[in-house]
Amino acid sequence: MRRSKIQGRGAFAILPIRKGKKIDEYWGKRITHDEADRRYDDSEARHHTFLFVLDDDTVLDARYGGNDARFINHSCDPNCETVIEHGHIWIKAMKAITPETELTYDYRFEWQDDYEPEDVRYYACRCGAKKCRGTILRIPVYLRATIKQWLAGNDVPVQKKPKKGAKKAVKKVVKKVVKKAVR
Repeated sequence: MRRSKIQGRGAFAILPIRKGKKIDEYWGKRITHDEADRRYDDSEARHHTFLFVLDDDTVLDARYGGNDARFINHSCDPNCETVIEHGHIWIKAMKAITPETELTYDYRFEWQDDYEPEDVRYYACRCGAKKCRGTILRIPVYLRATIKQWLAGNDVPVQKKPKKGAKKAVKKVVKKVVKKAVR
């Protein structure tokens, strides 16, 4: 554990770690979603990174009973991933990791339809990766252009979610156009 270039404190490899190795289990007090809501006010609960959703009923609160895994920072180009197995959350290496390398995984916080530009800016990413998407949120494909604008400080309106089957219809039209062009 030491200061991170990404955010606050970070967890770093001490020894080489091989791809696929389980590095650590994410610990915390098991609580219900309702209890998580009671423990943290609205803004803190939405932006609190020590809460980890295990399933539809259970959240781990690493503020209580947490271990060093709670300090693993987000990256859009992570070297680890989280794996849920039999009610446990494991941090697993996605690639070989050399000593002194900061351990990271993609937080992929769920997108909420009521998010405003200030919410997205609050979740700004500081990972510095070449593939950085600018946020620790999992952004629906249809919103990526809007979110880029929001992160740049432009409060453009939210794009509407495409109707079910719209993508398939567009592909069908493109396929027809390509066939005609080839003839």
